[in-house]
Amino acid sequence: MEDFETFKALRLKMDPSSRQLTDHQWKQSYAANRSARERVGISADSDGRGNKRRKSKSANSSDDASLIRGSQRPSTVSGPSNLRQLVRQQSAYADLRLIIDMLAWVAIALFLMIAVISMFFYTSAPVAIMALLTAGVQIIGVVVARLLVHVVVDIPDIALHQSLQKSTAKPVIT
Repeated sequence: MEDFETFKALRLKMDPSSRQLTDHQWKQSYAANRSARERVGISADSDGRGNKRRKSKSANSSDDASLIRGSQRPSTVSGPSNLRQLVRQQSAYADLRLIIDMLAWVAIALFLMIAVISMFFYTSAPVAIMALLTAGVQIIGVVVARLLVHVVVDIPDIALHQSLQKSTAKPVIT
């Protein structure tokens, strides 16, 4: 959509009930539409079908900054986190990750059940507190072990990703 008036005309054609919108609601709808199109990579100059149009400003529409002022922007993700997400999406070890997570949850549930059952048998408060603390330490150990195993599983994927990056960056001269 090239401008506010085109957006409004197309919206009225698609949804006749939108005639009840106020000017403020129209501006909010236009701003939401523009920010959504930016997020999915459709430029403001295209109409969604690939045809490029010349962008023109309407007299009734205000500047883009005031229209998009209240909209949310996507958060920026750090480089290592981005790399981890990319590698895990392309990983050959997704099944192994799932098994690791399931085993970790089973171990946590088992330690919690042991702690609850041991609470019924211990009549002394200090012994019961020690049983709870022991279960807490065991659960922390399971979580740390799960994270470490995920790191170990990521090592071959990251090495493969880096070698592919190096091979595409430097052309081989024969």
